[in-house]
Amino acid sequence: MENYLILASSLADPAPIPAWIRAAIADRSDLAIVIDDAGLLVATTPGLTPAGLPREGEWVLGDVFQRETSDRAHSKSGTATSASMRPQDLMRHYWGHYVAVLRDGPTVLDIVRAPFGRLPCLYTQRDGLTLIASDLTLLALAGWMPSGLDWGAIAHRLAFQNIASPTTCLAGVTELQGGACLHICDGAITVTQAWTPWDHGGRRHWTDDRDEAADALRRAVTAAVRASRGDAERVLLMLSGGLDSSILAAALASQGGAYHCFNLSSLSGNGDERGYARAVASHLGAPILEAEWDVGLVDISRSHAAGLPNPMARSFMQATNALLAQAIGTSGADLSIDGGAGDNVFCALQSVAPVTDALVRGGRLHEAWAVALSIASLAQVGAATVFTQAVKRAFRRSPAYRWHGETQFLASDMVSDQAIIAGHPWLQASKGAETGTAAHIALIVAAQTWAEASDLHSPVRHASPLATQPVVEACLRVPSWWWFDDGRNRVIARNAYAARLPPDIIERRTKGSPDGYIAALYTANRTTIRTMLLDGRLRAAGLLDVPALERALGECGPLRGTAYHRLMRLADVEAWIAGRS
Repeated sequence: MENYLILASSLADPAPIPAWIRAAIADRSDLAIVIDDAGLLVATTPGLTPAGLPREGEWVLGDVFQRETSDRAHSKSGTATSASMRPQDLMRHYWGHYVAVLRDGPTVLDIVRAPFGRLPCLYTQRDGLTLIASDLTLLALAGWMPSGLDWGAIAHRLAFQNIASPTTCLAGVTELQGGACLHICDGAITVTQAWTPWDHGGRRHWTDDRDEAADALRRAVTAAVRASRGDAERVLLMLSGGLDSSILAAALASQGGAYHCFNLSSLSGNGDERGYARAVASHLGAPILEAEWDVGLVDISRSHAAGLPNPMARSFMQATNALLAQAIGTSGADLSIDGGAGDNVFCALQSVAPVTDALVRGGRLHEAWAVALSIASLAQVGAATVFTQAVKRAFRRSPAYRWHGETQFLASDMVSDQAIIAGHPWLQASKGAETGTAAHIALIVAAQTWAEASDLHSPVRHASPLATQPVVEACLRVPSWWWFDDGRNRVIARNAYAARLPPDIIERRTKGSPDGYIAALYTANRTTIRTMLLDGRLRAAGLLDVPALERALGECGPLRGTAYHRLMRLADVEAWIAGRS
């Protein structure tokens, strides 16, 4: 993986970078200093050479694409200007997986992370320096020293697994999230939002033509796939057989070039989607590889995130990663792609919020009722109930989406702690904002988590084209209720690819799931999980509801309910803590 280290003086009077840090960088054969300026030093691994922006003294690290064309951005000689590029301007003209360094004078510096960018950005402060790096190893190289776990942050992660937070689970280390800007000015440090979905969603930005909405979505997906593919010779697409990954298959087929499909399945429950995946591959003329999840590929006591600042790894993904690596070896692929976060970006809600938007903003009662029928079918409740709740929602004081944390098996004093609040800036909706847009943006918050901290690991370059800035912005311009029709969700995406995919895929209403495999994994590791949780650090820290845990872990025989999902999550966090010890 490409990595970087940025050292910036946090003092009003910039001090030189200490000689011992320069020596530590020089001792690393994989690091080279690429920017060396007053109070600013940037070192990178090979392949992460900074690209210059039009103004001298401003650079970007990582993959950067032109906003309109999605062509890779290149520095042009003779284009230097005196005008400083603001972070908002950067995100308006470019997208990708980058961290930018924008300098305005000797004491003003902006560090900007791309929205949904895969390049990590961690930071801390030490001895008058702000240390910014892609990983903990490079922070340590510059003098950061571990100072323990942040148990409040761990509790927050347990309650809100799918909401990214700048507060990491390691004391003293903060993460700059996508779309945010770390502003260093005369010794003071602040974080601001340079990009927010609210600047692209809601009635001020909605398109007024459904066909144009589908065309815009298709153009955005095409651009994201083309940019993600780059110069890769062979692509391996993780094709579940669902709508989202099938859309990526259609996009790849339309662009030409060699690609394989790869389907993972579980023969229990609803984890077998091979029929759908084969239909897509056959329709598009693409070869397909298949594999089956195996509980023997997972070590439940070991976390793949042990070297990361957060317990983001799910143990069942160990098998996915191992099988993906095998498929890449078989296919010879130099790029792997997944359809992760497609449900979120394409607004696969089970909420009354789009019905409220149709009532308040659409103004047509029959259209609102039709949306209510679709939501009711998806959620398996009565349409009258959905419609009544939508009317009530219209009169609620705040349109903000209320994200309820997962508090099962957490100690009661942790549940009541005010720290257990979602707290993501994108979840804040202004008065008068659209309720459905707020709910859609809540899904996009979860998409951000997948894009920026996925636990899907590939031995080659990997991309999630649907969780990218151009696709998200195109989808936000769609009125929330347009995504639903005739008992289906993601309708605009379906319409965009209706001519390119088999009808059974476009009309599909079921969804596959690895639940059967996860249940088998839990069953095979019951004893280990019980020991981990009842004798582990989470319990010792007072985070767990021990009586409830003992009851759940003491059950034998066939699994009942879905508590095993939560128990697996607790075990994953416990394994991460053990790996940090």
